[in-house]
Amino acid sequence: MRNAMEQTGASFVTTCWTLIERVRSDDEGTRRAAFDECAKLYWPPVYACARRLTRTRDEALDLTQAFFADVVLARGLFDRADPGAGSARSLVRAALKRFATDQWRRGQARGQGLVVSGEAIEREESLARDEDPGVAFDRRWALSMFEEAMRRCEAHFESAGRAGHWRLFEARVVRESPVPLVEAAGQFGFESAALAAAAVQTVKRRLDAVLRDVVAETARDEREAGAEFEQVVAMLSARR
Repeated sequence: MRNAMEQTGASFVTTCWTLIERVRSDDEGTRRAAFDECAKLYWPPVYACARRLTRTRDEALDLTQAFFADVVLARGLFDRADPGAGSARSLVRAALKRFATDQWRRGQARGQGLVVSGEAIEREESLARDEDPGVAFDRRWALSMFEEAMRRCEAHFESAGRAGHWRLFEARVVRESPVPLVEAAGQFGFESAALAAAAVQTVKRRLDAVLRDVVAETARDEREAGAEFEQVVAMLSARR
């Protein structure tokens, strides 16, 4: 059982599969809004994979845009999505692989309807590595899960009136050059280094619990959620 500090309230969060259900809605506005949310969630791993299947970033962006326009939207990828058939990650990755193969055969990649900022593209370029396309997809998927967990965890401590816990965690764990513990304790309102150290551990436990929930939202059952979580942790560790 999780203690009160580790309860995430995940039942109040729109899960991946709930979002997919909204993509199937008969209401055009609801369907389009859900599609935009899906595109935002899945764009980074799709682009990471596409970047390794193409020669230039423009070609990768074209392939990514075409995938969302032709497969996700026009062909209704999520209309036939079934939680019982596998995780959302495996669904999107398999569909992208088939689509990329089809595009190679046709010798074309065209895209429309997906707007991606130059800043977002530059960020993905900075994360690019020389690795297998499937590995790139999984690695960026894992990072997306972690980024979402970070957003939710920060929101939790902000709403609970303990923003200092989160800022301390950022200063001690997130920054490339951590602030010394004694200095950080005084900076963020903790009476001693011991209390500050305890606060950092509190945030770590919370973040771990939230990450588990974020990953579970993309899986079909508890067993798969556990396996997905282990893979996400392995992928995140491999980035270091």
